[in-house]
Amino acid sequence: MQGHDTLLRRQVLTLESLRVLVNIELNVHTECHGVQVRRIIVIEPDISGCNWQAEWPALRAATMEPCSSQLLAVIAQLRERYNVEQ
Repeated sequence: MQGHDTLLRRQVLTLESLRVLVNIELNVHTECHGVQVRRIIVIEPDISGCNWQAEWPALRAATMEPCSSQLLAVIAQLRERYNVEQ
């Protein structure tokens, strides 16, 4: 039941709204200038209750520090707060 409680605390967004939000949050970090998440993938809710994951950007900057750490942190924070509308 704990996973269900976590699910209830997340704000539900459309797939496109979530993708836009991820990119807005990511662009706050100058280390990741120009890096964008192009796709959010809906998954079965994981142990925490999150029902999405981001497809890693193909740009080389996304795999290099400090951007890769920033990208991981942004995605982790947003996965705790939001779910995709189904």
